[in-house]
Amino acid sequence: MDLLGDLGQVDQLISTREENKVLQEKVKELTVRVHELKCENEVLKAEVEIYRGDANFLRSTGGVGVFGESKEVDDGADHFVTSGNGIYPSDAVTLPNVHGNTNPLCCALHSDDALLATGGADSNIKLCRWGVALAPGDESSVKAVNQSITITCGAPVICCSFAQVGQGKRLSVVAAGCMDGSVKLSHGASLDDLDQTINSDDRLLKSDNDIKHKKYVKTICWSPTESILASASADGTIQLTKMGFVDKEKSTVSLEVLKSMHFDGAVESMCFVNGNTLCCYVRGTSYLSYFDLKDNYKQTKLSINGVSGGTECFDEHVSFAVLLLTPSPCGSYIALATDAGRNIIMESGTDKIVRNLYGHKNDGFSNPKIAWSKSGQYLYGNSQDTKLIIVWDIASESIVKELDAGGFARDMYSSSNSDTLVSVSFDKTAKIWLRDM
Repeated sequence: MDLLGDLGQVDQLISTREENKVLQEKVKELTVRVHELKCENEVLKAEVEIYRGDANFLRSTGGVGVFGESKEVDDGADHFVTSGNGIYPSDAVTLPNVHGNTNPLCCALHSDDALLATGGADSNIKLCRWGVALAPGDESSVKAVNQSITITCGAPVICCSFAQVGQGKRLSVVAAGCMDGSVKLSHGASLDDLDQTINSDDRLLKSDNDIKHKKYVKTICWSPTESILASASADGTIQLTKMGFVDKEKSTVSLEVLKSMHFDGAVESMCFVNGNTLCCYVRGTSYLSYFDLKDNYKQTKLSINGVSGGTECFDEHVSFAVLLLTPSPCGSYIALATDAGRNIIMESGTDKIVRNLYGHKNDGFSNPKIAWSKSGQYLYGNSQDTKLIIVWDIASESIVKELDAGGFARDMYSSSNSDTLVSVSFDKTAKIWLRDM
């Protein structure tokens, strides 16, 4: 037995392992540094885009925005001169298994903030009085879930939204965009209408003009001033539908197709920036399209590269896709969630980029989500590599808070009436984020 030889081999093995540990730590340090350099590079690229945009701003718009109002050329961010007031939600009420053993995919709040709608992979919409979960007792959250109303939609629900008209008042209708390309409308979307004795199938509203796309629905949104619903699909279409009389007794609704629009690529994101203007992004393009509903749907294209000068001067290359659009509470700005780990704040109706938000990760295989705070001073967003909801102070472009979503956040919705945020995650929960619980 060669004892000395064996001891030498053991010593060599131990030494090799220690060297491997040191090398692994060095790899980790270098990986972090590479990530930091990538972020710094993106910031520098964004700054170049902003400077290019500033230089050409007057040439592209003549000082006038898409909506016809005068646009003074300044720093483009009067609302973001000072940092936020420190008011944003940080404590959560958790609703477990809101869709049983399947994951929730989307969420929305009624205007009174008391009614939560979630759509799930189980092909259902759930309407829940989440306030029941605030009652004392360990089972209050479970009770809130058990008392929720189920509306069967026939296909996984990707997006949902409550109807709204004027002054934030909502109609008693909730819309659901589904995986099979259909858009379902249901009544019983207010606390007074939430009667558990009504059969699930009877809650779906029937019409002679059902909304149906050829591929799955990417996003839906209601006009803030009229009962107009816009639905966008992966098949490259947008349909604007005006909702008329709702007959609760017969479970019917009158629907009028106002406009169908067709694009060369999938419509990834869409929102109303005011009651008369619809904004959308089509995959593969380097601009946002604004459509004026009062001027025969006139289209205006504005670059998302921070490059001005009109459509003939577009930098047609774009290194990212815009997967979510949402207007600020004041309507002066629009936030863009991209698949490149970058959230952008633009001035509505212009091609001016005023802020870029980094510090998270989202790529082409992720589902980036964002939402504004009530004050418009903060932006909430998810990240594909953490189970956190990130809170950015828009003025300073810095992360001020990270909220534990429990699982990877799939969707979020921020109330326009209070500092309340809702999120749904891949741990099968919904969370209602509140201040000072």
